[in-house]
Order: sequence, then C-alpha cells, then structure tokens
Amino acid sequence: MIQLLFSSMILGIVDSNIFEILELLFVPILTIVYLISIKEKSILFTLFLITYSVSDLINIMDQDMLSEVIYFICNCLYILAYVFLLFEILKTIKLKTILKKFPAHFIILLLLNLYIIFVMATIINPIDFETNHLGIVRIIEHLYNFVLLSLLSMSFLNYLLHEDNKTLLLFCGCLSITFAELLLIGYYYLSEQMLAIGFVSTLLHVCAFVLFYFYSKIKSYKEESIELQ
Repeated sequence: MIQLLFSSMILGIVDSNIFEILELLFVPILTIVYLISIKEKSILFTLFLITYSVSDLINIMDQDMLSEVIYFICNCLYILAYVFLLFEILKTIKLKTILKKFPAHFIILLLLNLYIIFVMATIINPIDFETNHLGIVRIIEHLYNFVLLSLLSMSFLNYLLHEDNKTLLLFCGCLSITFAELLLIGYYYLSEQMLAIGFVSTLLHVCAFVLFYFYSKIKSYKEESIELQ
C-alpha cells in the first residue's frame, strides 16, 4: 500500500508543470555551474551546453502553447547541440585509426544503427502530425535520431580507442541521453499514459548531463602527460 502511494506521488509529480519546468531548468543551471567552475573549457563542449540550454529555456517560455515555430527552433537547436558534442568526440579520433583497430566493431555498429533507424522510421512515419509541414517534421525527427545514434556510436569507439575515465564518462553520458530520447519517443508517440516511461527518461536525462559535467572536469591522459613534462 505504501509503495502504491509512493508510486502515485512520483507519477503525479512527473505529470505536473512544475516538474517539467524544473527538468528544463536543470541543464541551464548546470551550464552556469560549468562556466563558473571549469577553468579550461572546450569550445565545442561549451557550445553544446549553451545551445542545449537555450533550447530548454525557449521550451519553458512556450510551455503548453505548442507553437509550430518553437518546435522547429528547439529541435534544430537540440540537433545543433548534439552536433557540437559529436565534433567534440571526433576531434580526438581518426576514422582511419578506427577502421584499422576496430573494423568489426565499426561494421556491427553501422548495421545496428541502420536497423534502429529503420525501426524508428516505421514508428514515426505512420504518425499524422498536426502540422502543415509534415515532410519537414519527419525529416527533423529522423535527423534527430540519426545524430543521436551517431553520437552514441562515436562515443563508444572513442572509449575503445582511449580507454580512460574521461572517455568512459562521455560514453555513459551519450548512452544515457540516447536511451532517454528513445524512451521519450515511446512516451509521446505510443502511449502518454505510461508515465513511468517519462519518469525514467527524465532520470536518464539528468544522469547524462551530470556525467557530462564530470567528464568536463577530468583531464585526459595526454593533457596530464603534457603537464608532467
């Protein structure tokens, strides 16, 4: 009985506007903490946090108005933010090195990503979005998923290549945020009644950015070696 009551309270909080606002404020607040506390900042990682924060703040102002223009602006900003994070990863790895050291991993990830994109397409394409720009909406949704999966795959290959705590935190963060976004697809497009999915997605989202913050605090092995020299 107590567990049932506690679950009802949690799900009630998740369904409230206050919780949604707090969730959207989390990344902007974390970004401020990052800008203040981290001395040596990566430009690409900083752009990732700032761009993501701007999109969250715009979402707060929009709230339940569900403006079509806001949808396009926010999703394009989120995609741009993930692209910044993707380039943050790509600056430390070379495709030739990946293909030479991990050809099997690369092929398996490529096939797996293609399969997931196909599955996501079968979920998204039949949905009749309430918009006059249905084609553009579907392109944005598919591009969003493609960038996320690319981010996850490259962060995994990046960890295999370097195998240090910094790349592990980055991979775990990318893994958490990818699963959070995939769960949101199930929550928004399949069944909004499954509030537990939304709650788990929020937890993964928060965990992802906490991991990203700790990632930014750790110096890579190469940076530490340079300092010691």
